[in-house]
Amino acid sequence: MLPTIEELRKMRKNLGISQKELARASGVSQSYIARLEKGTINPTYDKVRKIFEYLNRAGQRAGNMEITAEKIMTRSVVTCYPTDSIITALNKMREKGYSQLPVVTHDGKVIGTITESDINDLLIKGATLDSLKNLLVRKVMGVTLPQLDKSSPISMIYPVLKFSNAVLIVDGGELKGIITKADILKAVEEYG
Repeated sequence: MLPTIEELRKMRKNLGISQKELARASGVSQSYIARLEKGTINPTYDKVRKIFEYLNRAGQRAGNMEITAEKIMTRSVVTCYPTDSIITALNKMREKGYSQLPVVTHDGKVIGTITESDINDLLIKGATLDSLKNLLVRKVMGVTLPQLDKSSPISMIYPVLKFSNAVLIVDGGELKGIITKADILKAVEEYG
C-alpha cells in the first residue's frame, strides 16, 4: 500500500525537495506534480509508486537510516484475544479508529490479526450482527502483521509498509509497539 497524495506532499516538503526536482526524478512534468498535490488529477499507481520510491531513497540519503523502530513506534498497542467475540474486537477498532488489531495470547504472544475486512466479509456472506456476538476472533483472524525488532532501522520499515498497513515491533518475541505510515511521516517531520 502506498501513502496518500497528502502524505507524499508532506514527505517532499519535509525533505526539502522542489516539485521540479521530484518531477524530473519521477519522469513527469512539474505541472503534473503540482496538479497531483492539489488533487486535480487521478494518478496511476505506477507514477505514485515512482514518486514514493524517490522520496523514500531521498529520505534514506538524508540520514533517516539511523532512526530505529524503537524511536518512532507507537508504544500503546491496542490488541484483542483469540477468545474475544468479533463484536468486542469491532468495538475496540471503532473506539480507536483502527482498521485492524493484533491478536495476542494472554501471555502476550502475537498469533494473528483481525481486520475490518475480515468482519465485512462475514457480513457479506450473510452473517448477522447477532451471530457475531457468539463468533470468536480465533475463527476469523488472519495471519500476523509483519514483525521487526525494535532496533530495526527506518530504512527497513519503508519497504514493509508498501505491502502492509502496519509493522509490529518486538523485542525478544514480546510485542513492544506498532508502526504505521503515519508514524513514518511523523518521524520525517521530527527527525528529517
